[in-house]
Amino acid sequence: MGPPDNLWMTALAHIFTLNVSDMTTIADDAATLLHAAFEKQPPSTTDITPAALTQSLAHFFDILRALEQQENAANTTPIDMDKQDLADHGLRLLNELHTWSTKLQCDEASRRYEQLTIPLAIWAARHQLSITELELLINALSALANNTHEPAQLAAMSDALDEIIEAIAPQLRQDLDRNNPGRPWRILNINHSIIATRSHDPQRMEAVFEQLLFRLPEDAPGFFDEGMQQMSSIDYPDHVRAVMEKYYQKTHRHTLH
Repeated sequence: MGPPDNLWMTALAHIFTLNVSDMTTIADDAATLLHAAFEKQPPSTTDITPAALTQSLAHFFDILRALEQQENAANTTPIDMDKQDLADHGLRLLNELHTWSTKLQCDEASRRYEQLTIPLAIWAARHQLSITELELLINALSALANNTHEPAQLAAMSDALDEIIEAIAPQLRQDLDRNNPGRPWRILNINHSIIATRSHDPQRMEAVFEQLLFRLPEDAPGFFDEGMQQMSSIDYPDHVRAVMEKYYQKTHRHTLH
């Protein structure tokens, strides 16, 4: 598979501001790649085919556009549908298309479907839709963070995560399964704190760290332990070290007996 094309690289640079039309274009390009791979080696399976999933995704984006038009127009007839599961439906479709792309070793389509979960999650957050389908989204955010090095871009990513996290469904935000370190709610918030640290912005770091203390009180001390180790092994600026040390001290106060 060749390198990503210019359209996709441009989309990645603006991934936090992609609209429904942008997402549709990227999904169409990914579908072209996936369908070509499927025609070369169609597996014998009873699974839903890429063509059927692509059609469902196109219909999904049509619904998003209709919702936008409804929101922007006065005296319109409400769309007769239950929006509660809408965002998760789109994320599930992207996950199934990503699975097909991986199965057919169509790496470029796989990357595009994975990364499309990010603007879709942001769209959902801005339209008051809740999210529970997090696995592929978390993978997309992690991959993007690992390939982002400019503090300003990491700051934008941190801001996007602020919105996405607020859209996570209440049943996940309750964080009842605290014995599972791989639970999506924990990973999402820990990664948010890492990204905020790498943004080198003290104000942003403090805001995210305060949320970490509130959302994951049992996990926060361990994060700041590792953070202090990173401060020693990586040449972080002094103002970043100062914030990390402040929260390390805050979570490691010795109790007098």
